[in-house]
Amino acid sequence: SGILPFLRAGWREDQASSTSKLEKRLDKHLSELKAQLDRLSAELTDRMRQLDSADRIGTVDRDVRMLRETLALNIAHRTQKADRAAGLEPGRVGAHVRQAVDQARLETDPSAHILINGLLPDDTYQAVLDGIPPRVFFSQKDNAKQNLKLAQIDVAPDWTIDTLAFIEQALIPRMMVPALLKKFEPLIREFYVREYGAARGPGLAAIPHEATGGRLMLRRPGYHLDPHLDPKRVVFTCLIYFARPGDSEAYGTGFYRMNGTPTIDRTSTFYPGSQGITCDLVKMVPFRPNTAVAFLNWGAAHGADIPKTAPRDTERYAYQFYVSPEATALAALVGETEAAVVE
Repeated sequence: SGILPFLRAGWREDQASSTSKLEKRLDKHLSELKAQLDRLSAELTDRMRQLDSADRIGTVDRDVRMLRETLALNIAHRTQKADRAAGLEPGRVGAHVRQAVDQARLETDPSAHILINGLLPDDTYQAVLDGIPPRVFFSQKDNAKQNLKLAQIDVAPDWTIDTLAFIEQALIPRMMVPALLKKFEPLIREFYVREYGAARGPGLAAIPHEATGGRLMLRRPGYHLDPHLDPKRVVFTCLIYFARPGDSEAYGTGFYRMNGTPTIDRTSTFYPGSQGITCDLVKMVPFRPNTAVAFLNWGAAHGADIPKTAPRDTERYAYQFYVSPEATALAALVGETEAAVVE
């Protein structure tokens, strides 16, 4: 009769002892986990500090190299500035460009395009080559694919700024775009009639068109661009090649025949392969000095490739721009408000 309270008391002591031991073990584990987390956090913080420092050092190093290149090239260019400036005289250059575009033969396989030889007078072409800056001035995000625009420049040699201003403010909008629109006029009108009907097509073909999406490009081994069509609002695309003496003609622009009729409803770049449509290479436009290729943005795809196996010093400089209908005028006629070009 007296054993039950005794057993209850013993059981309570055992439970209290077990609970105390369990709590101690949990406290120990929590302390160990906290110590591990603190250690990992400290290591991560140190790594982040090192990474930030490396990034900062890399940025400062690039800035210093850009400043040194700018000063050196400004000094080197100073004595030649007058001669180079004469090469960019708009009247003479414009007449030459219009003649070069007019004489270019229109080809239709696999789609409408022209190859323009001798785009610029020889002294103009050399002046532009001299204005293309070293690699350090191009965007550094992708070693195989780098771009440069005048609006993005903070530091650059004077002649680089003059050259890009000439390309973006004179050569393309005032010389090349009017000449190319005239060259492609019947085909552009035909396209708008086909896309929008006989009632609205001619009006759309007649609205102002302008250069969009322009950038100076540097492409190196490892660069690859699958066959594609450019964004929807692009009527035609133009590439100006800036090959230098000794550059190989390889790794130009490829034109592809599409083995099927894609359903194209896009505001950005369209890849036929996304719809299971294969593309066969028909022509490779060679990378030649002082040439350009302009092609309509329908009927065929285009692409480019510089394999990793190409010589390590391979560099392809070119300026690409689109020609698109002026966005406000287009929206007024068709009621679409999307951007003219999505890069």
